Order: sequence, then structure tokens, then C-alpha cells
Amino acid sequence: MASIFCPQTAPDFVQLECGVELAGIIAIIYIDDDQATPTLTDLSTRSFWTQKLAATPNVWWPVKETRGSYPGGTPVEEEGYGKTPTLRTGADHEFNAEVRGILSNRNFFAIVNQTNKWNAIFITNGNIGHYIEDVSVFAKMVADQGIKTGERWSINHKWSDDLSNPVVFDASPMVDLFTI
Repeated sequence: MASIFCPQTAPDFVQLECGVELAGIIAIIYIDDDQATPTLTDLSTRSFWTQKLAATPNVWWPVKETRGSYPGGTPVEEEGYGKTPTLRTGADHEFNAEVRGILSNRNFFAIVNQTNKWNAIFITNGNIGHYIEDVSVFAKMVADQGIKTGERWSINHKWSDDLSNPVVFDASPMVDLFTI
């Protein structure tokens, strides 16, 4: 982790030479906060995922076929010192997603809403995983007025960090585990 109060040496920026890293949240994985923090190697290894998803009792819960977005974080600021007018001390983040399955998932989301013990991963259509620790989750049922619209869960996720952003990893080796 970087420190906002001490000098840091940044690695070189790596330019994406072609293509695009597609967005759109296609899956979410909820992780019991009591689990050890996975390494970047773990997160990028299919055998690690199959082991976690097959564990009994469940400690990793995949939610497939979602739609959603992450607009990035908002800096937390305070008055600076000396000639620096503003000091950024952290960031608040939020992502929202939707998923179908009202009848079968009421109890699941009741437990998720009523406990504060979650880490989460969201996976984008570009097969990029984003790992987040200490996420506050609130899921609610949405039923629009239109009789041709689908009822769904709307899930809000919030967390704060030290300006470091979520850990990102290549999820392409296991993306088939999160799509139907």
C-alpha cells in the first residue's frame, strides 16, 4: 500500500496499444470476510476458484448474469498544510448492479444485507476482476410500473480505501464459471 504522507516511486505507466478493456459488470462474487485475503496469483488461477466455489459450507457466493457499473471513487479531502490547499486522505467508492431472481434469493440477500462481513469481486465484460475488501452491501427488490418490465434485485456496494483502488486481475481463465 502506498502512503499519502511519504514519498513513493511510481512504476512506469503501461500504454494499452490496441483494443479496449470492455466494461459492464457481468458477475459479482461475495466472499465471507473471515476468509484469508487471496493473493493476486490466487485470483488469477482457475484451480483456486474451483476449490473456493466448491467448498462446503459456502464461503464464496457467485451471482451470475448481472448488469451494472462502477463510476470510480470520490476523494475524501481535508484542509491541507502550508502551501498545499487540500490533502486527499482516502476515497469513497460505490458500484451498483442488478440481477434477476426475486423469488429464489430473498433469504440470500436478507443475510447479505444484515451482516457486515463481506469482501466482493466484480467481473467486467472485458474479463477483468476487481477485488474489494470490507464492502457494505444493500440489496433491494425493484418492480417498475411497466407491465412489460422485469422485477429484479438492485444491489448497492460501498467501501472506502486509502486511494489505492480495487485490486485488479485477469479473470479470463475462469470467466466461464460466472456466465450461464
